[in-house]
Amino acid sequence: MGRGRQKAKQQKIARKLKYLTTDTDYDELAKELNSQEPGTGSFDPFADVEEQYAHESGEGTKSESSPVDDDLDEYAKWAAEAAAKAASDEPPAQHTPVKPHKPIHMPLPSAMKPKPHPSDESTAK
Repeated sequence: MGRGRQKAKQQKIARKLKYLTTDTDYDELAKELNSQEPGTGSFDPFADVEEQYAHESGEGTKSESSPVDDDLDEYAKWAAEAAAKAASDEPPAQHTPVKPHKPIHMPLPSAMKPKPHPSDESTAK
């Protein structure tokens, strides 16, 4: 019941956004973009917040061993074991042979069926 009204409101907002003209201050934008040092990557607006919480919790900005490093270590260990197993002379696991299936009869549409040649009809009679 309320979907029509909701859709109309969304269309109204979308129309406003589409045709809204705003004056962009290109000088201010250039200052903001040039304030970053070249080669440092993108600006992280949350860098100061991360530092603040790191100092409040008594930790440094970088931890000694993060959970991501632990995950990578476990993956590296698993990858080394898998590579060693692949390099060894172990035969691959034996799979049970798959029994071939009977073909499934697919009926042909009448348009696909071969039409008899007129000369075949005269010889068949």
